[in-house]
Amino acid sequence: MSPAGLNRICSLLTFSYPQDDSVGGAVPSGTVVYENLPIRIETKESTLVLLEQGLEVPVFYSAQLFPGNITVKHNDQIVFTAPTNDWFYEKKFRILNPRKSSNHPSQDRNQIYMTLRRWEESHANDVQ
Repeated sequence: MSPAGLNRICSLLTFSYPQDDSVGGAVPSGTVVYENLPIRIETKESTLVLLEQGLEVPVFYSAQLFPGNITVKHNDQIVFTAPTNDWFYEKKFRILNPRKSSNHPSQDRNQIYMTLRRWEESHANDVQ
């Protein structure tokens, strides 16, 4: 049973780089390490200091993931798998800052807090 308020389901992917593409660039291989994880996500506000400087500020998100006793690393990805009518459905997000909660790992209310950024593929992989 997950804590109240976690209103979406996601999968967690981790990456390795087993091969290069046709021009020598790395081709990451995403491996699903956890599925059906309850999650809550919300948009974070852009900081006023960056906006005043005229910088283009990407949208960042704050998320809570359950359970809190799994391994989550910087640069892993979250893919939303439910509900299917959600605007985040099948969207990928890069984990920038995973943080464990202060609860004991065996407590049911233990969660992982993280900062996310939307991930978009820069180009399609070569078709072979």
